[in-house]
Parts: sequence; structure tokens; C-alpha cells
Amino acid sequence: MNGSIGRNAEHRRLRELLGSHALGHLPPAEDARVRAHVDGCAACRADLAEIEPLAGLLAGVDVRHFDEPASPPSDLGALIRAQVADERSSQEDDDLALRREHRRRRASTRAGLGIAAAAVVVAALVGGIAVGRSTVPEVAAPVIPFEPVALTVGSEAIEIETAGLVPHTWGVELRMTGSGFTQGARFKAYFRNSRTGRLQTAGAFVGTGSDSMVCNLQSALMRNEASEVVVKDASGAVVLAANI
Repeated sequence: MNGSIGRNAEHRRLRELLGSHALGHLPPAEDARVRAHVDGCAACRADLAEIEPLAGLLAGVDVRHFDEPASPPSDLGALIRAQVADERSSQEDDDLALRREHRRRRASTRAGLGIAAAAVVVAALVGGIAVGRSTVPEVAAPVIPFEPVALTVGSEAIEIETAGLVPHTWGVELRMTGSGFTQGARFKAYFRNSRTGRLQTAGAFVGTGSDSMVCNLQSALMRNEASEVVVKDASGAVVLAANI
């Protein structure tokens, strides 16, 4: 129990440092601890993906205009309404699929019970002993939308086995399996915003050398707004890229 409490406290402490990490304000040792934690924590990785774009925006802030009231973009209202409509539509589709699945399970269960009852009646009529089993058909797992992506590799050592995009209601995810990423080296993934042309972070991972690795790299950018996926090494060199 004490170990669990300690881990939760450390998680909260490192999560509070995500903003300072994104701005580059942490000492090297503390920054390394935050990077190591983010690599293994999906929740903090998602939080950092939302925070990091703000660091670049802060660099463009002109302190001389702090006293001037901010003016929202002219199309802000339309963008919010469109986002709300998309979320509502996705939620309605999810609810409908869930209701259909529940109805199908109930029907399958009733059918299985009916078969079992019929088997008992037949056994009693013939005066014999019947041993049987009624098995409810297995429910197929939900199909996850997966859009294959052909990644252009910038290093001969890197081999990509599978790569594809998974659209979510909150953003887009790159799922990738491959090998040849330099052992212990840090790599960062990005999606390019088709409206602004800017790269938006999608998390990071550490290379495992010749060992195969699986990466799930997530961004808050919506799939229909993403035009390119890019993976860079610590020097900023592009090692993977694809127009999407």
C-alpha cells in the first residue's frame, strides 16, 4: 500500500512539472526524470501533447500588447459548433453500437438457454442420461479503424513492419511496429496541422536497437486536420515521414 501511495505521489509531482519541461525550465537531472516518466505513462504523454504546442506560442507573445484586450478569431464560433457536432455524432454512433451489441448478446443468451432446455426434455423422454453443454457464441471484438501508412525511412538501419493511423474523438494516433532505432536514443513524433502548417507533437519513444518495438504515438490534432506524420531524432533529423 505504501509503495502504491509513493508511486501516486511521484506521478503527481512529475505531472506538475510537465509545463516547466515543455518550456525547458527544468534542471537537466529533473528534466531527465520527467522524460523517463512520460515515456512510460500514457496519461502524462497525452497531457504533454496538449501542453507542448503552447510553448511555441508563448515565444511569439509580444509583452507590449498585454494591456490590449484579446480578440477571438472571427471563425471561433463556427469551429466550436463544428467540433461539438462531431463529438455529438460520434457519441450517438457509439451509443447506437453499444445498444445493438447488448440486444445481440441477450438474443444469443436466450437462444443458448432454449437449446439447453430442449436437450434436458429430450433426455427425460427417452429415459437415458444426456450430458451436454450449451455454449453462447463468442462476441467478436469491436473493429478498430486502422488506416495503413507507408512511412518513408531516412535511415538504412530502420525497418518498419507495420504502421497506421487510428482516428479518435479526441485526436489521432500513430501505431507503429519496427526495429533499428538507435539503442537508448530518443525520438519524437509529430503530426502536421493542415491549416497552420505547423508540427504538433505526438509523444516520444526510446530506441531499442535491433529489437522489435511497438509504439502508440498520440496527438490532440484531429485526423481530418493532419496532413503529414514525422518522426525526428534528437538532432532534429527526420528519420520517418509520410503524407497522410
